[in-house]
Amino acid sequence: MNPGALNEEERFLAAHISDLQRLSVKSGVPRFSAFLNEREAVVAARAVKGKPEFFGGYDGAARMVCGFFEDTYAEEMPHNELFPVRAVTFSFRECDKPAHRDFLGALLALGIKRELLGDILVAEGYAVVFCHETAEDMIYHVDKVGRVGVSAVRGVAKPLPEIKTKKIDASVSSLRLDCIVSAAVNVSREKSAALIKSGQVNADFLPCLNVSEELSEGTIISVRGSGRYKLSGISGETRRGRLRIIIEKFI
Repeated sequence: MNPGALNEEERFLAAHISDLQRLSVKSGVPRFSAFLNEREAVVAARAVKGKPEFFGGYDGAARMVCGFFEDTYAEEMPHNELFPVRAVTFSFRECDKPAHRDFLGALLALGIKRELLGDILVAEGYAVVFCHETAEDMIYHVDKVGRVGVSAVRGVAKPLPEIKTKKIDASVSSLRLDCIVSAAVNVSREKSAALIKSGQVNADFLPCLNVSEELSEGTIISVRGSGRYKLSGISGETRRGRLRIIIEKFI
């Protein structure tokens, strides 16, 4: 990754992650970061040689901890079991509707730093909060979120709420970024190009100003003010040679 493409906080994070890798090899002991958001995870992965591992408590987690195991005593051990990631499940009445922001606000109000909190998944009647092991006890003793009374148990005690998406079927002339953004947001190619050139579009959590950047299946696209999308599939061609694609919008 070009250091010039990073802001000051990201350069500090890249240096920190590089230090963690160096210390893990030197000491023979696994090393872990705090929770990283998706953009920070990309910065971390590109800051080091080799491939660090990431885990956020479940497959598909958005916020994850970065870990280094190579040349340590734990190299052959189940890595997911070694990450300092814990979960607390909260139950509440189904008629109550605390949202993600309510849980996040209640936990931050306790003085828990954001980097010690992973994903917060909310469903009807319960929520699962992933956290760093150092914050588990404090979170476990929470009995109220906003005005809603809650009860807590350690671990994932109920099925994880599914991430909801909306399927968009579209046809495009190519897999260029401006074509995909145009189809996802339902705007003209000209408007799509303007969004990209003005820095309002990320591809796989990194800014992309190149309208002709070719995307691949699985690419995550974020458009400021519109939301997040995934190019989830290419299903064939139309009679006119356009590509049929499937886009998922996260809702």
